[in-house]
Amino acid sequence: MNAPSSQTIEPGAQFRALSSGRTGQVGEMLGAGGQGAVYAASFDGAMFALKWYHDHVARVDVNLRNRLKRSISRKPPSDAFLWPVDLVEMPGSQSFGYLMPLRADGYRCIRDIIAPPPRRLKLSLSMRLRICSAIADSFLQLHASGFCYQDINLGNLFVDPVGGHIMVCDIDNVDVDGERASVYGTRKFMAPEVVRREALPTSKTDLFSMAVLFFYILHGWHPLDGQAEAAVDILDAEAENKLYGTEPRFIFDPDDQSNGPVPGHHDGIARRWETISKGLRKLFTRSFTRGLHEPRDRVLETEWKAAFTRMLDRLITCKECDNDVSYDATPGSPQKCGICEALIAAPVMGKVGRDWVVLGQGRTLYARHAEQGAKNPTARVGIVESHPDDEAIVGLRNLSQKPWLVTLADGRAFKVMPDKTVRLAGGMTVTFGAKRMAITDPADTPEQPAAEQPVAKEAS
Repeated sequence: MNAPSSQTIEPGAQFRALSSGRTGQVGEMLGAGGQGAVYAASFDGAMFALKWYHDHVARVDVNLRNRLKRSISRKPPSDAFLWPVDLVEMPGSQSFGYLMPLRADGYRCIRDIIAPPPRRLKLSLSMRLRICSAIADSFLQLHASGFCYQDINLGNLFVDPVGGHIMVCDIDNVDVDGERASVYGTRKFMAPEVVRREALPTSKTDLFSMAVLFFYILHGWHPLDGQAEAAVDILDAEAENKLYGTEPRFIFDPDDQSNGPVPGHHDGIARRWETISKGLRKLFTRSFTRGLHEPRDRVLETEWKAAFTRMLDRLITCKECDNDVSYDATPGSPQKCGICEALIAAPVMGKVGRDWVVLGQGRTLYARHAEQGAKNPTARVGIVESHPDDEAIVGLRNLSQKPWLVTLADGRAFKVMPDKTVRLAGGMTVTFGAKRMAITDPADTPEQPAAEQPVAKEAS
């Protein structure tokens, strides 16, 4: 069989894995890009993905083999990474490639979030927040293992739009944090100092790129594209260097409106900005004001995760426009919808420690709400359900394996056994075990459900 060309490999071509010496067979092409192409591959009785580099890439990037060897010698930071398994070569070729896990069916490139219809990926605000949280957690694991990614952008992450799980590909970008980088990244995602060629990618520049990615996921827009970008006739390298390198300005900078949103052009972005929580707005503002110039002031992955979680807990649906927004008003007070400006009535809420949870229809409570240091923080322990005959009456169903202790405002207490429901009422508390939730209900109807019997002792 002929040696593979610099562009394509024929199906059925044989390759050899370097570490084991065993051979495998190339299947159909799955995709191609500037570095090379990705193929399905049969190896050692299983299916993998094979990334094969164009000849010129393998020749020019002299550190590529060593970067991949280093990654292969280490365990993947998490299951979210399509981590390299082994290097492979083919007879007669000057290039090489690597094997990695095959991406599961159903995943879509995150770039589809901003794709034109009909390809555009439509995701709820809650799903976008979950995706952002998963991304923050994945890069936290990567950075904690001593690596940096160097080129975070919309093209190298894939998402399961049903479950919110992510997959990170292009692991050949990954290198030890602090090593001399071989790539600068993708311009609109580069930190300003990298755009200006004053620095090379590190974990600190990853933090900036990640913040840009989050802004795209939540707003469908670049955080530095305001009046200045709208005034550009031709977005060439010189213009991009100015917008993202020498004169970067946040579109929602509270102290500098010179690059603010253009009325009639950025109205949708401005409305979406009003739907996210005050906490998230603060983090974005820090990322794209102080963080533009001071890498040490950039937002850490743990800060993002906490803000995404808090906003998920406080999402509420506007009955007028059916959009989800973050409820940031004082509990018990109404709030204007950031999309249609309709008045949203104050919801029933639960307070756990210092955090609040909107207890609307369908709201799920997780182990993180009920347990200290939960081993599986996303395990479901409760769900809010409306009464089948009266939607105004809401209750909390116990989905855990343990009874809860409910104490009413007048001091009476009773157990709620697994799979049973308690009607939510103002002034009551629900003790899950180590954690306790206090209920605030604007309707303030502290009636005890007839189906439950008061008990004097705490649930066990």
